[in-house]
Amino acid sequence: MPHFMIQALKAGELGEAWPLVRSSGCYANVDWWVTSAEEIIRRGGGVLAARAKDGRIHGVATFMVPGDITTDGVLTIPTLITFELSRGAPARSALLRALERTATKFGCTHLILPLTGKRAA
Repeated sequence: MPHFMIQALKAGELGEAWPLVRSSGCYANVDWWVTSAEEIIRRGGGVLAARAKDGRIHGVATFMVPGDITTDGVLTIPTLITFELSRGAPARSALLRALERTATKFGCTHLILPLTGKRAA
C-alpha cells in the first residue's frame, strides 16, 4: 500500500493541486479553484494534500471550521478529491485520518463529507 504525506497547502501552493482538481470537474478553471480555496483558508479552514513519495498530489481535501463549536461541533469537508489506483483507496484513507485529527484539534465531534461520486464520461 502506498504511503502518503499529508500537507497543509498555503495560498501560494494551491496551483499545485490544480491538475487533480481539474480532473474532478468540480471547478471550471484554476482561478475559480484558487479563489475558493483561498477563501476557505482566509476563514480559518484549510486545504490538505496527500503527496506520494515522488511529490505528486494524489488527493485534496478542503475543510471549514464551524463558526460556533459549542453548538455545531462539525467540521465540514466541501471538497474531497482523490486519484486512486487501488480499491483500498490509500490517498482517501490518509486524508480522512488527517481530517479526523483536524476535527479533534478544533473540538469537533463530527465530519460532514461530500457525497461520493464519479465524474461523468
